[in-house]
Amino acid sequence: MATTRIAYKADDHGNPMYARVSWSKKLRGPKLIALVYHGGGLLVGSSEMIPKVQTEYLCSKGFIVIAPNYRLVPQVSGKDAFADCVHAYDWATTELIEVMQKEHRIKLDPSQVVAMGHSSGGTAALHVASCRSLRAVTAFYPSLFLADTTTSAHKSTSAPPFGFAPHYTPTDEEYVTIEPASVQVSEFQLGGPGIVPQPRNKWQMHIIKHGEWLQKVQPDGDYASVDPLTRVSTEWPPVMIVQGELDDVPGSSLELAQRAELKLKDAGVKEVVFEIVPGEKHMFDMPPSVGGSDLGPKWEAVKRGLDWLVDHV
Repeated sequence: MATTRIAYKADDHGNPMYARVSWSKKLRGPKLIALVYHGGGLLVGSSEMIPKVQTEYLCSKGFIVIAPNYRLVPQVSGKDAFADCVHAYDWATTELIEVMQKEHRIKLDPSQVVAMGHSSGGTAALHVASCRSLRAVTAFYPSLFLADTTTSAHKSTSAPPFGFAPHYTPTDEEYVTIEPASVQVSEFQLGGPGIVPQPRNKWQMHIIKHGEWLQKVQPDGDYASVDPLTRVSTEWPPVMIVQGELDDVPGSSLELAQRAELKLKDAGVKEVVFEIVPGEKHMFDMPPSVGGSDLGPKWEAVKRGLDWLVDHV
């Protein structure tokens, strides 16, 4: 598999923003296009979060996989971040075609485009489905019904890891690293075991724990702008949702995913499939072992989500 980073747009200060572009060097012929959006609650994350094994799988099926980084809150709103995700689609189906032909002698087929994402990236993929032409979408444990202020996305949580996070108010010096003056942050490492948390990681944990997530993501209160389920129509492509049974991250749960399945079907979306992963929580597919040494139920669920995309092109 070949991989490169290509600038697909600039932030408001003129700094380049990158997409990670991957493809199989073995397969010939025009490449299908798969856009893959990373998670992180629109607060942290980057294209490097996307499991390599999932990218390799799609590449082996003839896709060129485009994983764009997008601007993160609080320097922009969630609506702006989603606009970057749509811009990445437009770029992938126009300018990237010329770049890949000229620099790598690879042809792309802009009529065969799919999208997928993880967590808030799954929500971004559904957003793209609401305004662009796609053959299919797979959303892994997406954040759902964000316009409904009665859901868990708007409430405080004691669920780990957020419930264990100490109270945090950044100093002026720390906040400068969260919202630097000369660049709009579009890539930031997700916190986790063995990683020293940075001010942005601490801030992320604090606001989610205290139910302030969507207030920060969309300060103007226009939560519908980051809720693609407010825009469902018969024009949507086939949708598959892959959801861990025990997911307790705010905005993502078995109950919300089941509700989304019904809404999509009631709205007349042509094909809707809902995959429950028994006994699993949020980000169940992120450990490197899944799809490597672990080829059990977690990988089988992931593979069904990937094959959903393959089967619709």
